[in-house]
Amino acid sequence: MSYQVTIEPTGEQIEVEEGQTILQAALRQGVWLPFACGHGTCATCKVQVLEGEVDLGAASSFALMDIERDEGKVLACCAIPQSDMVIEADIDADPDFLGHPVEDYKATVTKLVDLSPTIKGVHLKLDRPMAFQ
Repeated sequence: MSYQVTIEPTGEQIEVEEGQTILQAALRQGVWLPFACGHGTCATCKVQVLEGEVDLGAASSFALMDIERDEGKVLACCAIPQSDMVIEADIDADPDFLGHPVEDYKATVTKLVDLSPTIKGVHLKLDRPMAFQ
């Protein structure tokens, strides 16, 4: 089962598979939502639920306080839709954004380089070209 999530103010719609977070679905469909940590501790991905039901997931009580939860705010990186939804995110439409979706690749390590005593550079050969911005 999947759910339709409409993101305001842009009106973009994404399909979120069962068990998938709003952020995972958006990034895999080339739709930008602000985020940083990706696991519920920084609050960069905080959005307002306007319509629909959601499981808050593992959002930290520091990043998403009880009063915010009561107001209908969720962290997109943790929130799992339980119905079709409308959310409002703090985003601006950027005409230069190309919206490359997050994809899975297979790669072979071609070289390891010591960059410092504790940091390694890893060179990879991908199974196909990668688009990025």
